[in-house]
Amino acid sequence: MRLICFMILAVASYLVPLASQAGEARSVNFIIFMNDNPNVEYDPIMFGSFSQFIKAMDGSQVLLLSHSASVLGGDVLNLQQDVLKSTTGGHFSDVGVNCQLSYFQEAGEYNVGGNCQIIDKFHGEQLTLQAKIPRTELPDMAQGKPVWIEVYEDARTGIAFYANISNR
Repeated sequence: MRLICFMILAVASYLVPLASQAGEARSVNFIIFMNDNPNVEYDPIMFGSFSQFIKAMDGSQVLLLSHSASVLGGDVLNLQQDVLKSTTGGHFSDVGVNCQLSYFQEAGEYNVGGNCQIIDKFHGEQLTLQAKIPRTELPDMAQGKPVWIEVYEDARTGIAFYANISNR
């Protein structure tokens, strides 16, 4: 019996530091907007809840809205929204979003970075956007007013990505 208790304590003492390194589970909120107006200027910082923020982006289309719950430091988020379209002549075309984001949580700071590919018609032309999102510190909505940070913008296509962290 003592051996079993010792083994349980030994395993627990090994696992507790690993769990504390990952940090508290958080939610990563990520929105991609597209605006057909080439003169649009996205703000680098926006305020409001999901619905307030989307309403403030009047004139922009939401391409992807994601709320990934229970994310821990070191997790990778795979965000996808794809439609396979049938075209004339029996061919197919892909329209959609495919993102792989790494989430980092260290000493009360929350960061995200990664790659996104967006295939769609931009200003009447079929294009593929390869977006590299640099590792960016994100605001924590639990610390006060809901804040969204722009993590990527492409003026040519009218695409902008925003993100933040929340506790639910």
